[in-house]
Amino acid sequence: PPLIRPASPGLPPGHPLSPDLPLPVGVTARQNTYLGAPGEIIRWFPLTRSIQNTSFPNAPDQHSPAVVQDPSMATFSISQLSQYGDSVRGFITRNVLSRGSGEEKLYTLDDFGKVLDLNDKVLQETSDDLSEEDVKKYDLDPPRVVVVGLTSAGKSSLLERVVGYPLFPVLDRVCTRQPFQLSMKRVTANTSVEPSPEVKEEKEQRRPPAELRFPASGKTFKLPEETEQVRREITVLQQSDSETVTFSKKEIRAVVRSPGSDTFTFTDLPGVFMVSEMKMGSSFAKSRAENARLQDETMKIARHYVQKPNTIVLVVISATDWTHGMNNDPLCGHLCEWLEETRKTHTVEVYGVITKLDMQATLSQNSPIRKVLTGQLSEDHILHGLKVKRWIPVVSSPAILRQADREIAEKMENEAIYKCLRTCIPTSVLKDLPMGRGALLRELKFALLKTIVKTQKGLRERISKFAGDVERKLETLPKPATDTEKRQTFDLRLKVLENTLRNEVDTTGTTSTNSLRMQLLVHAPKKFQRDLQSCSLRGDVQAEVQQILNQSALEAGGSFDSDMSFKVLSDRIIRSYQAPCMNLIESCANIILKALKRAVDKAFGDYKQLKVLVLRTLGLQTGTDVKKGAEILGKLGDAKTPSPDAMFELLRHSAISKVMALLDAHSTMINFHPMWRNFDTLHQKILMNQEKDSKKSSSYLVSSTPPKASAEGTLQEILELPALAARVRNEGYNAINTYEKSAKMAISPVDRAKICKHFARVEVMGYIIRMSLVGSVYPMIIRDLRDGLFKGVQCGLMKFDFSVTRLLRSRLLFDAKVEKKVLTCLDPSSEDMEKRKKWEKKRRVLQDLQNEFEKCQEDLHVLQEIFDS
Repeated sequence: PPLIRPASPGLPPGHPLSPDLPLPVGVTARQNTYLGAPGEIIRWFPLTRSIQNTSFPNAPDQHSPAVVQDPSMATFSISQLSQYGDSVRGFITRNVLSRGSGEEKLYTLDDFGKVLDLNDKVLQETSDDLSEEDVKKYDLDPPRVVVVGLTSAGKSSLLERVVGYPLFPVLDRVCTRQPFQLSMKRVTANTSVEPSPEVKEEKEQRRPPAELRFPASGKTFKLPEETEQVRREITVLQQSDSETVTFSKKEIRAVVRSPGSDTFTFTDLPGVFMVSEMKMGSSFAKSRAENARLQDETMKIARHYVQKPNTIVLVVISATDWTHGMNNDPLCGHLCEWLEETRKTHTVEVYGVITKLDMQATLSQNSPIRKVLTGQLSEDHILHGLKVKRWIPVVSSPAILRQADREIAEKMENEAIYKCLRTCIPTSVLKDLPMGRGALLRELKFALLKTIVKTQKGLRERISKFAGDVERKLETLPKPATDTEKRQTFDLRLKVLENTLRNEVDTTGTTSTNSLRMQLLVHAPKKFQRDLQSCSLRGDVQAEVQQILNQSALEAGGSFDSDMSFKVLSDRIIRSYQAPCMNLIESCANIILKALKRAVDKAFGDYKQLKVLVLRTLGLQTGTDVKKGAEILGKLGDAKTPSPDAMFELLRHSAISKVMALLDAHSTMINFHPMWRNFDTLHQKILMNQEKDSKKSSSYLVSSTPPKASAEGTLQEILELPALAARVRNEGYNAINTYEKSAKMAISPVDRAKICKHFARVEVMGYIIRMSLVGSVYPMIIRDLRDGLFKGVQCGLMKFDFSVTRLLRSRLLFDAKVEKKVLTCLDPSSEDMEKRKKWEKKRRVLQDLQNEFEKCQEDLHVLQEIFDS
């Protein structure tokens, strides 16, 4: 631990190390933040050697030995800290995370390597072992850093600078044609990553040994001695040696493991192709078409990654392109558009890198690079739309990449950056700018850790939900089992079938608008009632009117004999209502058929042969469809009672026979109906008075107290008597007008009244039958078609008291031969085993991720506290 002492009160106000100065964001102000007094030795733990040279670029050489004696300990005198206080403050800001309750403890970003490893593992598993549909459905995209820029902007060279080895091929054509995910893992010195004998003999070799592995192929290479082999392998994977340039979203993944690596992962995207036609070739038209195609392909890939949730975007811009007038604005414009769209739903952090500064001798005061680094861009500049948090210059020249000593490489990098920028940026400003590989990694690690902490809770919950769904799916998939286990499985599937049926069509099922239950219990009866009301009860109007005029009974003001009227009219009315009744049976039967098929598919869909057997047992073979109402009526005379083995057909036959018997019974029922027996009273006091009452109804609306007759009026509305009266008037007047036009003669008022009364009888008889059918036909159909699935039916003299599950159990398990067939069907097929293997792999992956989250809970909790404070 660090040497903890209170800050010296002797430091003058405004001193770079004085606690009275405001601290940058990310540093907690405490008394022990700055330690010691003049002449004392201060120890900061931990502080790496490479960071020291970056923090103190002007430090005298004689101080270096004291610093590098122990890589985990840096020792400075207070005078040195006073001289280079600003650099120390910057180092603390970007490297040390402070947390304390009671005793103070300082953390560096490298202390949270397990958290970064966890994020890498989630990234790896979601890319390799889970489908894109799974990741999108459960929102499992982990935080990631994607590198985007124009082609030849130096993205691959930047990754080489970060990893410390020149890995990527250098060709005169497009090299990066697929996203390249490069993961760096820090390992301890006692791991299998050991330097080769040749490297051990080189005493001046300071670069740590490394191992690069391609997980997809399992190929492993030793670095640095097998660098050329790695380049050739990447060339093959990227198809970089092909003259035909095509791009793909399929990722190539490589992992570099080394004691000297920083734990981190980049995803390098193919460069967005916006190359000038002059560079494309001599054929102007061909180059234009080719450029458009490549630009479209690369932009699709870039947009796909930039708009992924939890993405940190690293925009790479080449100083050479900017200096020579190469326009980066088109790419930035597209990036601004994508980021603006993405930021509507979630936060996106953007960082910028300027590469190839070593190729610029000097920069002018008007250079866009100077304005970007010093924050002096105009407000309307397109780069403001990116909302870049920080721009960092990085140099990855061949000389730096070849340098084995990382400290010397960083010193060379800083010198190159200073050499270029000092001509346009004052030294006082330049020394506070973050620059180089180390600063870039610190910024990105800080941003990545912050994003991980922000998203880890929700991500963990979604992984748990996905794991639960996987377990439930595995429970439904066939697996090898004993006969006893198969019987238990069959019984469980029968319960699933019954529960699904009840949920689909029973009174306790779902109430969504288009559900089968709503279609059966709401839409079907409504349509039945509308169909009955729309039935026309007219016969031959002219013949009926002529018959009325010819009857002598009308001369005395009497009416048709009740029995005679019934015989003439009842058959015609009942025939009119047969079609709506049969259509209701057809509609309900189709809904029940769909529910049965859904239930069978849900219960036995994973066992194809068994599903076919179950459908055959229920009379639901493939292609079974309910006959139309007209077809049913046409074959009633030939219909026979189905066999009990065809359950659905038996239920439907029972419903049809009962409805037809009910229709036939109405030939007698009408004679005893009170409305028929008291027709004259109904006609005179209600139907003929409805028109008069309707004229008075407007006065009721403005009255504060409704009249006493309002209760009777409400009852008549409920019974649809006003609608019946209107229909009676319309049918009578229509008959009279039709006859007068045909016969070209006027009918006397007395005869008019008798004709209207006749057609009133027709409509009242139709009304009686219709209201009776509305209240009886639908419940009868529901009882047989739906409830028969659960408790059987009485069909004629035969009682069928089996439910669906009881029928299947008795037919398929109580017969030894059939049972053997059923048990054979319960054996998983090769296709089933492949499915189970796939889902079991998902289960293992998700369980591993859950375990990794458990291991990192303490570190995640610490990070949460740090960022919350």
